Amino acid sequence: MESKADVAHVECVAQLARHLASVPHVHIAHPRRSAVAIVIRLVISTYPPYTPAQTPEATMQSLHAFLNHPLVSSSQAQVLFIQRAQHSRDPWSGNIGFPGGKHELCDTSDQDTAERETREELGLDLTKGFVHLGQLDDVAVYLLGQGTRMAVSPHVYLQTQEQSELCVSDEVASAHWIDFSCMVQRAERPVRPFSREYKSIGANIAARIFPKYALTLPWWFRIASVGLGNLHYTVLPLPYTAEHSVTNKVLEAGPNCVRVSDHVRFASDTELYLWGISLCMVSELVDMSLPIAPNRSVASPWPQLGSWLWTDINWVVNTVHRVMWSTQRRKPYTTSNDFFVSYF
Repeated sequence: MESKADVAHVECVAQLARHLASVPHVHIAHPRRSAVAIVIRLVISTYPPYTPAQTPEATMQSLHAFLNHPLVSSSQAQVLFIQRAQHSRDPWSGNIGFPGGKHELCDTSDQDTAERETREELGLDLTKGFVHLGQLDDVAVYLLGQGTRMAVSPHVYLQTQEQSELCVSDEVASAHWIDFSCMVQRAERPVRPFSREYKSIGANIAARIFPKYALTLPWWFRIASVGLGNLHYTVLPLPYTAEHSVTNKVLEAGPNCVRVSDHVRFASDTELYLWGISLCMVSELVDMSLPIAPNRSVASPWPQLGSWLWTDINWVVNTVHRVMWSTQRRKPYTTSNDFFVSYF
């Protein structure tokens, strides 16, 4: 069978569009909402004409003609990521993710929110020269001990016209176009917790449960911190290059300069460290781009407890995650010999 990493990127984009159009997304009803834009571009010298359409069927026909054009058919796909600027009031300060933000009164839908925030953060107008492929499942922002705080709606776009260079705002430290192969290959070789290549972002469990005591550090809190240990959130490393990156000149910021503390960094000189809800979105993006179910997600977004202290609990958590992942997949899978299946 052909390796998933070797499949032409335009075929992945076509399959992604078909799945997003044919299978309804999961909506999380929550009064506090945010939205992000997952922007995909194809690396080509000249863009062929794309005919905008008003109906889903016509959109799929236009997209099919665009992706099968000789200038496009062998191109490589890239996905746009940003690193947020450091800000004391931003809970995702310094994190790697997608352009987006909170729903405002001026927004009539989650899609409006994603498009407005992308325009404000990167100067990119997704209503011109892009096609909206569809929506991934809503993702719940859950904080330990505080429940679901917000629902995030991810919207997927494909660039169909040449665009000017990104213009990052003061909310963004840097923007990066990442090769889609870096994500697709993880469907066959996922990041395994506590393996040699494993990286994680740690969070003290006691500080998550009792945040108001994290500064005063009473004796019982220090004992709980040692006894409970840390939660380890799996990181998916994404290699980047300066050629396909834009940094904020005003902030003199780059992907290696923003960190939460001396022990938590969201990027190195060569890699971005993706984790949390953005990692959940990437897992579904890859899953929806491939017609055959991978055995696992690209990397488990579930946190791990310390391996030396909670080995048995980690085994139970990972087993539950594997079972839940296999039963909650959104897309219909095929067992036929046809690697790509059209649902129209």
